[in-house]
Amino acid sequence: MSEELRDRLNRLRRSGELHGSDRGSISPRPLLTEFLFPGEEQEQETDSGRCYLREIELPLDLHHGKNRLEESLHCPAGAIALLDNTRNWEGFNTAGTLFLDTETTGLAGGTGTLAFLIGLGWFEEGRLILRQYFLRHPGEERAMLAHFTAEVSRFDSLVTFNGRSFDLPLIQTRQILAGLVKQSDPQWHLDLLYCSRRLWKERLPSCSLRSLEETLLGLKRFDDIPGEEIPAVYFNYLRRGETIRLKQVFQHNVLDILSMITLLNRVTKAATGSLVEHPADYYSLGRIYLQAGETDKAIESFEQAVLCGDKRLEQAALQQLAAAHKKRGRWEMAAALWHELIRRRCFDLSPYLELAKYYEHQAKKLELALHVTTQALDNARRRHRAVSGEQSLPALLHRLNRLRRKLNSL
Repeated sequence: MSEELRDRLNRLRRSGELHGSDRGSISPRPLLTEFLFPGEEQEQETDSGRCYLREIELPLDLHHGKNRLEESLHCPAGAIALLDNTRNWEGFNTAGTLFLDTETTGLAGGTGTLAFLIGLGWFEEGRLILRQYFLRHPGEERAMLAHFTAEVSRFDSLVTFNGRSFDLPLIQTRQILAGLVKQSDPQWHLDLLYCSRRLWKERLPSCSLRSLEETLLGLKRFDDIPGEEIPAVYFNYLRRGETIRLKQVFQHNVLDILSMITLLNRVTKAATGSLVEHPADYYSLGRIYLQAGETDKAIESFEQAVLCGDKRLEQAALQQLAAAHKKRGRWEMAAALWHELIRRRCFDLSPYLELAKYYEHQAKKLELALHVTTQALDNARRRHRAVSGEQSLPALLHRLNRLRRKLNSL
């Protein structure tokens, strides 16, 4: 960071312009320690001043929805590696993982957004520890972030829900603006939103945490504050000292963390195929296995997906299944699947082209290759839309003429 930029940030910090809220609109009231959860709240001293936090302990046999917390203690790293192959997950241990969720003054991010409530959860000595850092006043942000940063540094793995795109970048931005060392990326960061989309986007209309709670975790929230109302509750607290709905915000944050913990167990079971509740999920699972290079498992999953009842997914599964058999050199099985796709009136020309290649190069049946290519050309003309590559009209005509020349030369 340049000296000029550092000086500018310091001036903004002193003027209060970095706080994301107008200082003049905040009432100068005493910062109480026990004002929401007596017996659970504490004030911590840091080199940057005091900060507020709440800490509670929960038993591991506690049910959250239809799952117990302890079921997430030993999630296999191999299952996580299937869902996120961007890093090496060897050594990942749920028992030493930090779960993180924030409540903020807005969803836009950037310098004007505050993370006024940071919730953490971790397993420790047969219990779950939940800690919530609350920003009683924007002037405490540096102290809160300093204490938070020291706590997070104990963990080398992190689990969030949309944390890669939102929570962690926001916290890092606030740390820089507060003049602190930016939170370094953990060795392992598992974003459950990314995992959930890979597993369930084909059948669920939404992969929001609330949707996953209701459809997969067996949880229905009652008397929960809608997320879009949370910023207004915090601003009302700052301006008028209103605390009536603040407890709901804290509880909302707790539920988010508990849902992440139980969702972690759910996604790892789904990734290993030990808990598949809907046939459509086999299609997603097949793609995950295929990307991981586990072709046999992918084939088994796609065979199940063909029976899911969703015509779009069944067609996609047949295409993936044919490609997998082709990769293994099982040409007759692949050809049977391409014929099935044509029988189902597949609008995609790829089954025709794959069959034409098979008959020309593998089965050495040029007449059949010519017949299938003619079918593909007729379909392309009927579609009346431009396509590129080998499915384009010029490419199909070129293939047709080449096959005719081959046949005439025999």
